[in-house]
Amino acid sequence: MKIENKQATIKNIDDFILSLNDESTRNSIVIVEGKKDVEALYYLGYIGKIKAYHHFRGTTNFIDRCAMNYNKLILLLDSDKKGNAITKKNIISVKWKNHRFKLQKKITKDNWRKNKKN
Repeated sequence: MKIENKQATIKNIDDFILSLNDESTRNSIVIVEGKKDVEALYYLGYIGKIKAYHHFRGTTNFIDRCAMNYNKLILLLDSDKKGNAITKKNIISVKWKNHRFKLQKKITKDNWRKNKKN
């Protein structure tokens, strides 16, 4: 990877963390899959609240607890089989409970590789 691409990638990550930090001031929480994901976000400079999905006892409890306590849930889940399954369960639960939600495009490994080449 060329120096310019590395610098652009670092800037994109920094901008993303800054936007997450900005959201965290508005009573938002970031949800990730596991402990290493939590550690990685804090290492990158995130200062808000994070919960690891594996601490919850199922999708229903997860959605209910977070929706009661936070204005916005930000799901940062892997695009592997487990992450996709968790995402699908959460979307179904949110729709069933009539919570408002906004689904944004996720970055997959294929998308990431395409963007790296540009």
